[in-house]
Amino acid sequence: MQLELSPNQPINRKQLRRLHGLWHRWAGRLALSREADRRLRHYYVELFTGGRVHETRELSERDAGLVIEWLAKLTHQAETLLNQAAGTAGRRGFPERLRVGPNAAAWRALWECAAELGMEHATLESFVRRHYGGVGLHGLDDIRSMADLNRVLWGLKAILRRRQAKHPSRLATKRAA
Repeated sequence: MQLELSPNQPINRKQLRRLHGLWHRWAGRLALSREADRRLRHYYVELFTGGRVHETRELSERDAGLVIEWLAKLTHQAETLLNQAAGTAGRRGFPERLRVGPNAAAWRALWECAAELGMEHATLESFVRRHYGGVGLHGLDDIRSMADLNRVLWGLKAILRRRQAKHPSRLATKRAA
């Protein structure tokens, strides 16, 4: 079902919120001043509308749809590359092209694995120091990229897999609960 967008009606509030949300995801990392951000956004509006519109508030519903569609594509492409870099960071055979900082989900996964192994903060610090000191990680404070965090996380996951292979009944009990 295609939504009919009027070429004469001005941009509606829902479109304006969507446009600004996508813009923030697309250009937010640039940390531009308010004025520079506004000028860049208007440049893109003009670019995506073929020069018909020069400012966000001048957009018609149809032109706003075009701008939103383009921003959605650009945002998706940029986030896909960032997510791929985060997922492969630190793996053998995947050079780290982008230095990606660890995200909240990765930290949660690390702490969940540590908790599953019965590790507390001090134990995890000791684990990192013992196993990864040779690559410059002497504690949790030294984890500054997804490559660093993945390295530790994969080590914890390997220990979990070995434990589950030795005690398969543990895994079956957890699934049944």
